[in-house]
This record gives sequence, structure tokens and C-alpha cells, in this order.
Amino acid sequence: MPSASRSVAVALIVLAATLLAPAAALAAHTGHIDLQEGLTLAQQFGYTPDYRQHVVTFDSANVPTIRSRGANEDDTSFVHRLEDGVWVRHDLLAALRAAYPDFAGTVHAGGYGTDRVDWDVDGRAYTVLTIRLDDDGMYRNVLMASADGMQTWQVVELPFGEFTPQTDPHDWGNVTSEHQGARPLEGPPLVAVWRQLAPWKGQWAALNQLRVVKPYWSGGTLLLHQPVTVSDVALTLLQCSGGASFAVTRGETSYFVYSTTVPRRTIYTPTYVAAYDESSNSVSPSRLIAKSRPPNDLHCTPGIVADDAGTLHVATGAHGWPMRYVRSTAPYSIASWTRPVNVIKSGYKTRKTDKDGDGKQTYLSMVCAPDGTVHVVSRQVRQGVDGHFNRKGYDALVHTSLKPGETAWSAPHLIVVPPQGGYSQYYQKLTVDQLGRLFVSCSYFSRRDPPATRPFRRFHHRMVLISEDAGATWRFAATADFVAGVTAPVAAPDTAEVPAP
Repeated sequence: MPSASRSVAVALIVLAATLLAPAAALAAHTGHIDLQEGLTLAQQFGYTPDYRQHVVTFDSANVPTIRSRGANEDDTSFVHRLEDGVWVRHDLLAALRAAYPDFAGTVHAGGYGTDRVDWDVDGRAYTVLTIRLDDDGMYRNVLMASADGMQTWQVVELPFGEFTPQTDPHDWGNVTSEHQGARPLEGPPLVAVWRQLAPWKGQWAALNQLRVVKPYWSGGTLLLHQPVTVSDVALTLLQCSGGASFAVTRGETSYFVYSTTVPRRTIYTPTYVAAYDESSNSVSPSRLIAKSRPPNDLHCTPGIVADDAGTLHVATGAHGWPMRYVRSTAPYSIASWTRPVNVIKSGYKTRKTDKDGDGKQTYLSMVCAPDGTVHVVSRQVRQGVDGHFNRKGYDALVHTSLKPGETAWSAPHLIVVPPQGGYSQYYQKLTVDQLGRLFVSCSYFSRRDPPATRPFRRFHHRMVLISEDAGATWRFAATADFVAGVTAPVAAPDTAEVPAP
């Protein structure tokens, strides 16, 4: 039972949610958020949440956790977890200082490189970080893990962390981990690390060596298998915006996706899938499954999810082109795939397009809901398809989905409309809870900010949005929504037999 003080706190939360309900209703009266120039979210909508506005993840009881972020893109220091209706801080830095006495700070941990905590079925928490050390000015990649509800953390060093990041804006980090979907992970996440071997022609490309490494528990200690090299021509796995999971695991097999550089005159970026086998600590031959545009562009970072029937779903990012989608034709198998289809096929109209216009997307966020629906959130260039900005071009944050058994993606739904036309960036991340509710963590950013202030301005207008109707409408998430998600019955996992991987 909660203490008296916590009971009072819960009552205050409910009262605050009630008082803010008119503003939240106003924000979502059109089903999306219309930002106004010169106003903060608090001024325009009364949005002043008591949680940190960052990526929301959920444990096996549907309890939400949010890794902290500050005004700077580099900073994180604790994890917010909802406990008895109150957001409680769980420190991260004490464990890092104990492991590295010369610890000086986190790097790109406000969402530009790493961003979240993920949970496994046994209630263990994981988060990856890049940290900076004082003594040599060098960096380290680490995996943090907690088996006691984030009271204590173990710290395991990952490869390639000693390579000093390049100068912003051409550094996006060099580590990511498998993300959970509507269900917790089966165990520790597969981790990807990469390092630049050589430059490559084009603003958004470099030759990278890509490795995967699988953590495992031995008693109460987290250890690492030997890293396995996947490719020496891999593109960066861009995480600052989109952030779809690069891997999904079933049993001892992890299925993962990546893209590579291509010769100069090639017009597309290839997406490959491969399988990692933990029992042999080996990677299968890679299989080409999709091509996206433009070539040699890290914005084409792909993502992968699996539904309860074992079908693997892959979408590959694009940079101002339609994203491409494929799925496996057999459960938990990379042997055969459907033909690629466009995710968004319309929305940008000119005199040279048809009446529906062309599809222009960037930054892939993707999850699979408990009912098997695949959801994608991306930035879309829109023009001539609605009344915003006198039908001139603008960048919106949009959602589209593919229901089980269907072959065509839904028309995009607006999530956020910017306060001005032209270029916008949202640094969005998409998650889903065990009730199928969608959560988008996003910001608003434009190029009008001078370069010197961009690291501090990328995440202004930071918000967490919720959709309870499969992406059709969106509103600001309140603590009351998270409380309701914990107390509501969680759907039991599908127990139907599926072939072993």
C-alpha cells in the first residue's frame, strides 16, 4: 500500500491532470499538435509535465521508465520510473563513477546518440551510453544493466568507445542496442558498434566496420561474447532521429539489419539482413532485401520488428524519398522476403506529379503493436495536400501503419505541424506499450538557430505524445495516462505454437 505522502502525491497528480485537461483537449482537437511561432508548449498548451520528456519504455508490468535528458544533447543522469503513481529518480552516475574514477560526463545521451532503458522478461533493465573521461580526453562505450529495479547498476565496457567522436554535426555516435517492442526483451539486447575506417564521397557517408556483440548473464554478472565483424563498408546506424531497432531476438537467434556504402554511380542504398547465432557466436551470410534512395546516405538506416506469429518486418529509411518495406515469408527466417513496397506514396504535389503527389520521407521510427499492426512515424515533406502554409512545402511529423493481412500502408496522419514552412526536424522516437498505445517523444527544431547554439536547441519544444487509437489522433501524455496503463489489464502473450528459429 502506498504511504500517506504518496497517496497525497497521487491525488495531486490526478488534480493536475484534471486542471490540464482543457489545454490537452485543445491541443488535440484536430488530432495533432499545431505549433505556433514564438510560444513555448507551456504557453501555448499548458503542457508542463512532471516527467522528463524523453523516450518512454515499459517493463513486463507495463510500468513506464524514461531516461533523463537536459537542455544539452549530451546529458543524462538518472532514470524516471513511475512507482505508486509518482515519478521516482534512479541514479545512473554513481555506478559510472565507481567503474571509471575519471568519469567526466555522458556524450550524446540526450537522444542524439543513445536515449532509452529497455527491459527483459526477467525484469532486468539495460541502457547503452557513450561516456567521456578526464584523464586522456577519450571516450568509452558502455552497457549498463540492473537486476534489482535500478537500485544498482553493473557497467560493462563495449568495443570502439576509445575512438574520439568527430566534430559535430558529423558525429552521431557509434553504438546502439536492440530495442524492445510491445513485449519485453527475452534477455540482454544485441548491441551494434561501428568505427570509421575511411571517408566516402558524399556528405552522409563513410566506410565503417560494423560489429555485433551479445551480452549474457553468468550467475549475477553480465558478460560479453566476443564481438563479431559484420561488414567493413557499413553505413552509420543513425540514431538521433527515428531510432528504429536494428535487431530483434527469438531464442538464441537475433535478426538484424544494416545498410552499406555503394560505388559512386549506384542510385540506391542497399539494406541487408543477417542472423546472429548466440550458441556459436557467429553471423550468417547477409541477404540483400531492399533498396532505398538516395545512395550512400546514413538517413537510410533500416529497422526491424517481429510480430507474435514470427513474421519479420523491415523498413528501410530514406532521405526525401519513400521508405521501403518488406516482410519475411516464413516465421523467424531470413531466407525469403516479399517484394519491397513504398510506405508513403503521396503527399508532395507539384506540376510534374500526379494528383496524389510523391512520397517524401526521412527518419524511420517503427514498432509492432500487440495486435500485429506495424506502425511507422517519420518526417514527411508535404505540399499542396492540405491548408497549411498556403499549400506550400513544409516538414510534418506523420504516422502510417500496416495492419495484419493487408499489403497497402494507411494514408499518413499528422502528428505535429511546425510553426513555419520549409525545413523542420523533430528528433522523434516511437514506442508502444503492452496495451497497444503509441508514444512519440519528439521536439521541434529549425535551421534558423545559429550553429553555435544548435546542440542546446535541438530538443526545445520537447514533448511526449500518446495515441490510443492506433495513430489516428495524438495528444500530450499525462502521468494519469501512465498510471492507467499500469492498472489496466495487460494482454497475455500469444501462446500459439511458432516454429523455433
